[in-house]
Amino acid sequence: MELYLSDARRHELWKRHESRLREALQAWQQRTYWYAYPEEPKAYSEEAVAKGEADFKAQLNRPFDRLRQEGRRWLISDEVSPYTREPLGISYPWVDPTTALERAQEALAQWRWVPYTERFALLMESIEHFSRRFFEVAHATMHTTGQAWMMAFQASGPHAADRAVEALAVAYHELSHIPPHARWTRDFGKSQAVIDKYFIPQPEGISLHIGVSTFPVWNVMPGLYASLAIGSPVLVKPHPRAIYPIALVVAILQETFEAYGLPPTIVQLIVDSVAEPIAKKLAESPLVRIIDYTGGPEFGAYLESLPGKITFLEKAGVNGVLIESVEEMEAVARNIAFSASLYSGQMCTAPQNVYIPREGVRAKEKQLSYDEVAAALTKAIEDLASHPKAAPAILGALQNEETLHRIERLAAGVAVRRQAQNYVHPQYTAARTLTPLVAEAAAPTETFTRTEHFGPRLILIPVKDAEEGLTSLYQLAQEKGMLSCAIYTTDPHFKQRAIRLLSEAAVPLSFNFRGQVFINQSVAFSDFHGTGGNPAGNASFTDASFIVKRFRWVEIRDCREG
Repeated sequence: MELYLSDARRHELWKRHESRLREALQAWQQRTYWYAYPEEPKAYSEEAVAKGEADFKAQLNRPFDRLRQEGRRWLISDEVSPYTREPLGISYPWVDPTTALERAQEALAQWRWVPYTERFALLMESIEHFSRRFFEVAHATMHTTGQAWMMAFQASGPHAADRAVEALAVAYHELSHIPPHARWTRDFGKSQAVIDKYFIPQPEGISLHIGVSTFPVWNVMPGLYASLAIGSPVLVKPHPRAIYPIALVVAILQETFEAYGLPPTIVQLIVDSVAEPIAKKLAESPLVRIIDYTGGPEFGAYLESLPGKITFLEKAGVNGVLIESVEEMEAVARNIAFSASLYSGQMCTAPQNVYIPREGVRAKEKQLSYDEVAAALTKAIEDLASHPKAAPAILGALQNEETLHRIERLAAGVAVRRQAQNYVHPQYTAARTLTPLVAEAAAPTETFTRTEHFGPRLILIPVKDAEEGLTSLYQLAQEKGMLSCAIYTTDPHFKQRAIRLLSEAAVPLSFNFRGQVFINQSVAFSDFHGTGGNPAGNASFTDASFIVKRFRWVEIRDCREG
């Protein structure tokens, strides 16, 4: 029974990429260190470095004409560099939602019937092409999000590509462990029943991916490639202030599809403006069945309320740290300070609340008082923020003005150990910058500690003892959710209690990070990003449920005898 639109060239492409995908799947299953693309810029050619910067500069103040989709008009984006404070001046083809959905429906009729191995081959090929654009996407990310250059390169380049490969690996696992055909036989005395059974994976329908302004590629790639892998066409609706980075990905996918005889509109870039958003109109269409979203909890709750939708949401949580006991306080303080300062705290995994026992913290050499621990954390923040080379490389710039105002509002109503301050970027003197605020609560019940203050901040919270701190973490996770949580302890019994309690709250937990790995970092093939089990989000990058909810198995039975 031949149901699929197969193509010899795509089949050959699968042979080229199959072993690499199997290797990625093995890495995902073993959870050890592995990467598909190296994260060090030096691993790539000098020609690629120069070309990426040149392509970025050439794209400014002109239409993004690399897409293979027609628009009714050209829309000049709301993209403004947080470093120069100047508009990028890039325009994109504007497609109205009705037309986009019609094109996606037409593409669905073909894409769903392409054999999944050929789909994977095309998608792996597109990621390979994307790897040649890592340096352009780094500059595009830097000047739309405010990420420092190295983070922009890694997060939107190799790390995002790894997450895409990871999604394909998990999809391959889920689609390949059921055979496409089985012959079922059973004896009934003198007769025998023979039935050919065919198992056909079918996508739920059209996918909508709503992007975020801070990580426009990293947060979109897993869901984008998961949906494409199972045969769903995708509408990519980026944040209006961060279009360029993901537009590059869409253009490469469209080019790949077209080159192998498929409609480029299997994936479409759907742009809008801050003044005239269209995400709701797209999301509410009955043709859209799958929605991926990263952003604020209010809009996330709206998406979850829509009937008939399958949602994969990363919203927001209040991430916590508890210091019970330590080997060496300075190393702990440096790790927490780096995590809180990285990209000026504009990460969904950045720590916010630090719970410290009033009775102090046991260290290897002595008992540290609450004030000594608070002072060590404040000093570590100050040392990093005042360092002329480290600050710009780690803090970057604020993506938008609202983040600055949010931290100002927080500082106005709380006790402050360190004021948030601007720093002067050595290359971009007009950059919108802010070093972390170190605030202090009187108790863990204070209202402002129960809310995420997205941006450069750290809130120190005294608790009666470590047990109260653990209870506070648990209650906060259940009420608000967490995407990261860290505990410092040298007590194995306390560690076990923490594991049991916070696992019940579906909180990803890190113990005693104090070296070159930081609590807010999440790596493909080994770490699950989020659990999907607390209010911070309902999905995880990348577990099996991130794939299997997007499609269904359809069974065809063909009776031969009996």
